[in-house]
Amino acid sequence: MQDGARPNRTEKLFRFLDEYFGNRVIALDYPKFTGTEMDWPPYSPDLTPCDYFLWGSWKDIVYRNHPSKLDELESAICVAYNSISVETLKDVMSNFILRLRHFIFSNYEHFENIVF
Repeated sequence: MQDGARPNRTEKLFRFLDEYFGNRVIALDYPKFTGTEMDWPPYSPDLTPCDYFLWGSWKDIVYRNHPSKLDELESAICVAYNSISVETLKDVMSNFILRLRHFIFSNYEHFENIVF
């Protein structure tokens, strides 16, 4: 999910998720399909490394030279991808774990304005 786009929540997708992951799925509207109780908090970019780190970081690198053609954009995306160090990814994942712990501590409620 990117830029506020709604996720795919079709019955076919939920059946697939249920078959392969069972009760380990946390997704918007999944409880309505399965009758389980835990729902993914709507619009929770605080929990998604791609939302709170990757897109912003990559956007700066990708659009630095204002690509105007598809091949230029593709090349810029590859440069951005290769520019992220393993150490940075480890830091992002450590931060992700902290965010998940905060989410659990908040009793699975929405949280915002937390600096990690």
